[in-house]
Amino acid sequence: MNDIQDMRDQGITALRAHRFLLRCALSLGGVFAWVFIFQYFYELSGDPGRALAGSALMYGLAQFITIVLTPITAAYLRRGVKQSLVWGVMMLAGAYVVLGATLTGLYAANPFGWGIACFAICQGAYRALYWIPYRLQDEELPHTRFPAHVVFEAVVAVLPLFAGLTMISGDLPAERILFGAAALAVLSVIPALALPDIRERFSWDYGYTFAQLFRGKNCILVGHSLLSGVEGGALYHVWPIAAFLVVGLSYPLLGAVFAASLLVILLIRSMYARIQRDTYLRAAPVWRSVAIISGWVGRSAVGTPLGLVVADVFSHTTAPSHGITSDPFVFEQVSERGAFVDEYTALKEIALASGKIISATLVGILALVLPISYALAAVLVCAAIASVFAMFSAKVI
Repeated sequence: MNDIQDMRDQGITALRAHRFLLRCALSLGGVFAWVFIFQYFYELSGDPGRALAGSALMYGLAQFITIVLTPITAAYLRRGVKQSLVWGVMMLAGAYVVLGATLTGLYAANPFGWGIACFAICQGAYRALYWIPYRLQDEELPHTRFPAHVVFEAVVAVLPLFAGLTMISGDLPAERILFGAAALAVLSVIPALALPDIRERFSWDYGYTFAQLFRGKNCILVGHSLLSGVEGGALYHVWPIAAFLVVGLSYPLLGAVFAASLLVILLIRSMYARIQRDTYLRAAPVWRSVAIISGWVGRSAVGTPLGLVVADVFSHTTAPSHGITSDPFVFEQVSERGAFVDEYTALKEIALASGKIISATLVGILALVLPISYALAAVLVCAAIASVFAMFSAKVI
């Protein structure tokens, strides 16, 4: 019994170390990746609307790859979660390397956007392959309530500021950020190798998995994940680009805004959760609806860096938990806290990616027919509506 407990504790420690390094990589590279892509298309086309539509197309491609691969990677888990996790991390590192190489002009002679498409494919493959062992993650939360955890989160939170300041120093700053993020991702594989190789069973075949999306008994679960995906697409693709435009295309200021938001969120979200738990607000759907809509409308209306921080902090702090984990520290949205639980986890991930494709399609079309500020605001308002419906649908799952 003691040997089993020792192995479990060793696995939890390895998972903590791996997650910290990987979260650093995601915070460093993931925050700016889609902003870099937007600017890349803007420099090529000279039209911000077309640049936004181009980034939306690549974002949708990444989600499409996730949808196509998820049933395959879920079935692959019978060989072990650790193998899939390591391959997922390597795909993430490859995505950052390819994007960095694209920004250096390596793919300039190739077809338009080829390097960005490779980045999107690798990004989508990472999301499909990367599963956390549920049994270890389930044990992780009680052990993370220690002061050092706050320090680790603070380190992750300030990395966007570091990335922003890097953009004004030396040669090839964007490339150095992306290659640094890739290096951190590869480094996170070292502690991951110490994880126990837990095997999971996925009983659905490929076609049957997609058929389940349209079965009546799954409509609420799929609809909830779909709506959450629409919200996530706006939050982690559209919102960084909108913030970039508000700060006048200033990377240092954008990094400062994100870092300040994350540090304030880290300071006050536990306090807000305690207040919510001790009052009627936790069970008041009217308050939660007003808070959700206010956060998104605030995002669509802000025009100053301070307004960006206030809107971001308010939105993330008051956002209800409804089964889909949105992690502002690494700009990622996953179901089941990123762990594989059963076949329905894969179904949620497919629906989540489908919702993000809807968001990308919407912003791509609006960016081509409306001024970019109106297109961004319209998508953020649509995300507010989707988020409210997702909150109510979560109550009946």
